Amino acid sequence: MKRCNLSRLAATLNPIVSVIALALSGLATTTTVLAAQSISVEQVSNYDLRPQAAVNVDNVAFAPVTGSYQTTPGSVLTLPNPFENAAVDYQVVDGQAVESGTLIAQLHGPSVEHFFHRVETLQEQYDVAAKQYQSKKKLYQNNAIAADEWQQFLTQYISLNDTLHEINVVLRRVKQTAEQSAQLIATEPGVWRTSSNGQQLGTLIAHARLAIVAEVPIEQAKRISSLNINGQKLRVSQREQTVRNGFVRIWSEPPENINWTIGQRVNVVPQATIENAYLLPASAIATLQDQPVIFSIENATINAEPIELLSLSGEHYFVQSTTPLNIIATHSVAALKVIAEDEGAQ
Repeated sequence: MKRCNLSRLAATLNPIVSVIALALSGLATTTTVLAAQSISVEQVSNYDLRPQAAVNVDNVAFAPVTGSYQTTPGSVLTLPNPFENAAVDYQVVDGQAVESGTLIAQLHGPSVEHFFHRVETLQEQYDVAAKQYQSKKKLYQNNAIAADEWQQFLTQYISLNDTLHEINVVLRRVKQTAEQSAQLIATEPGVWRTSSNGQQLGTLIAHARLAIVAEVPIEQAKRISSLNINGQKLRVSQREQTVRNGFVRIWSEPPENINWTIGQRVNVVPQATIENAYLLPASAIATLQDQPVIFSIENATINAEPIELLSLSGEHYFVQSTTPLNIIATHSVAALKVIAEDEGAQ
């Protein structure tokens, strides 16, 4: 093998170590324009370059992070408990997944009978008020009643309408089974959360409101398009716009056919679809002018090509190149760096 200046060869190792440290920190390196650094293949005919085809990849995997199965941002519908002092016998436990039609709770007591009697009375009141609304509206438009009287009626009508609407929210989920008994039924698939507040029955969180949330480095957040959890690939649906200690929260689409519990932590591999991305051996990477490069072999010429380090995977790096890569040198790159620097200095 051709001899190199050993002191200069040793000096090249420090930039390479810096490149590795940079990638391990999760920071991507932006490519810069390098002066043409070409080496004749004949010059290094005695070097063990171990040429290898660059492996082009469609998806880049970043360093794994811990994700959590949580409710997506926003509020959820909590059912009020209109049955004062009624006995509530839950048929499911807190956090249990339920299907549409699942019996969630049995309700017993005089307040159940009182509630449904009140519903009948309110409905009758509303039917009368709805008819009055049309007649009073015409009277007001014809100046047959004062504005104060019309305003007073509207206030009472809107209050009655709001009350009936709130009750109908409960009625869609609670069915009377006897004078003093009723059942709380799930109206859609989801996860039931029991409330410790006596004025609430609980919350049914729809599956569409549950997803994986993970924190990723801000440099990666805009690129990440999916999260891989144990082979299940979930598309990224939301990215928060706030940064916490250099990290950004991203949310997946709702997963299907899973048995996770709310709050469960899972191992997540963030992934991105990036053009001109490659998986290359770490031994193929060097630095020139503080820029990560690989040495591309084409015909009788070796060229230093700038790359961007994306992530480390075992003994390989995911990188992005500004130009398509074919055959690259995977060994003796420190020696190639010395020759390239010598030629660049001339």
